[in-house]
Parts: sequence; C-alpha cells; structure tokens
Amino acid sequence: MIEPGSKVGVITPSCNLNSPEEIRTGLRYLQELGYQVVLGKYVFDKHNNMGGTPEQRAEDIMTFFKDPDIKAIFCTRGGYGAQYILPELDYDIIKKNPKPIIGFSDITALHMGIYAETGTSGYAGILLKYDFEKGDLNPRTARSLKNVLAGEKEAFNTGNTVNPGKASGILLGTNLCVLMLLAGTPYFPPLDNAILLLEDVDDASFRFERMLLQLRQQKDFHKVKGIIFGAFTDCTIKHPDDKDMNEIIDEFATGTSIPIIKNFPFGHITARPVLPLGAKVELDADNCVLKFI
Repeated sequence: MIEPGSKVGVITPSCNLNSPEEIRTGLRYLQELGYQVVLGKYVFDKHNNMGGTPEQRAEDIMTFFKDPDIKAIFCTRGGYGAQYILPELDYDIIKKNPKPIIGFSDITALHMGIYAETGTSGYAGILLKYDFEKGDLNPRTARSLKNVLAGEKEAFNTGNTVNPGKASGILLGTNLCVLMLLAGTPYFPPLDNAILLLEDVDDASFRFERMLLQLRQQKDFHKVKGIIFGAFTDCTIKHPDDKDMNEIIDEFATGTSIPIIKNFPFGHITARPVLPLGAKVELDADNCVLKFI
C-alpha cells in the first residue's frame, strides 16, 4: 500500500524525454492523488537516445531505493535502454529496501531483472508520458492504479480461452520482446511456478512467432503454470504466408496442456489494468478469470 502523503520518486530509465512538458500532466496527476513527487537527478538528461548514461540512470534508481521516505518509483516512459542499467544496480540494497517500480513496456527489463535477482518486483501498467500525452489518464487505468496503490486485490473476467484448465502461480512478464532479450542473462526470471502475461507492439508477426519459439525452448518452460496473452498492437503481416497473432498463439498452445487465454486487455492500448508483478494469482482459463490471491 502506498498511502497518500507518501513521497514517490520519478525516473527516466529508458529513452529520454524531449521536454519537461511531456510529463507535466502525469506529475500533476500524482500530486492530485496526494503524493509528494521527487524527481530523479537525471530525469531530464539525454545520452544518445536514452535518459542519461547507464550509470546515471542507475544512480537515480539506487538513490530512491536507499531513501526510506520514497515508497514507490514511477517511470516517465519506455522505449529502449532499461536493460543497460541492470548490471549497475545494487541488488542487496534493493532486496533490503523493497519498493515497487511502476511502468511497463521497456520497464519489463527492470521488473524482471530485479525479480530474478531479489524475488521482488513492481507494478506493470502506466507511464507518465505515454498515458498522459493525450490528456487525462484513461478511467479504467486510473481506477486500477488507485486499487493497486491502496493494496486492493482485483479480479478480472475477460479474454478468450485457448487451452482450458486452472492454475495458480506467480504473475510475471510483460513485454515479450524485452523478456526474451533477457534470456541467457542473470536477469531472466525463473519460470518455475510462473503465470506469464505477454504483450507487445509494433513488429512483424513472424518476429513475435520467433520470440515465442525461443520462450518455448527455455530449459524450464515446462515448469510454467499458465499463460495470458494480452494485446499485440500494430502487429504487421510482412509476407502473405505469415500467420496473424491469433494463429501464432493457437499454434503455440498446441502440444501443451497448460491453461492459456488470449485477448486479455493489457498492453500498448488505451485502457489497461495496473498489475502487481511477482504476486500470487489464480488463472481459470475455462472462464477467463484472473484473480489475485
């Protein structure tokens, strides 16, 4: 629970911001929720196309983990580059001072890297630039964010059954591309007892198919308890013989008995829930119900 009145940090761990105006509405929203907003030292920096050097971005993160008054860390935007930070973090300090990093998309690298190293994670769901650049936060996302920050456990009844069945496990994910870029590194999360939430954006369908093949070929994939496929936005067909995402997901599910659903409303879409990764969940794929326990 992140109580109103608490201090929250703001970092730019991936691509850089072009102007403070890009997050002004998002910062004001956090203040309206009652939080004291503290900007990272390098939140407006630029190094190549990223928000500072890996060392600078890691410094902002570690400053907030070391500060007991900071109760959560919000990310300004995604894009590319969070993976560079992972070797620069002090995981002993993070483990002793757990607090959620809040973001999604490229922030998957931080969520899963920190989970792999410490067993703790953050909240997947909003970014201060992406979600406010067209105005106010979507009401569905806003409601879910408030629930998560208040420590309330949501249940969802949505999606389509691919493989029936029921399972319980640990919710992990979410961006498929970023997750698979961690494969073979110390920052790839353990798949034992995992229920994976997967989504992605703006790529060719055959590349997503290839990423899912790589996931299936991970040595512990057989220990995965269930999979939730979210939105695959702007997924393009590059060749007439390429499959669309529905075909790819259905084919991926063939030969496995684990519960799988698709079309869960999470990803690069206007309205999405904010979800605590690393939390215990139950997946009822027969009825497309995801419940936090």
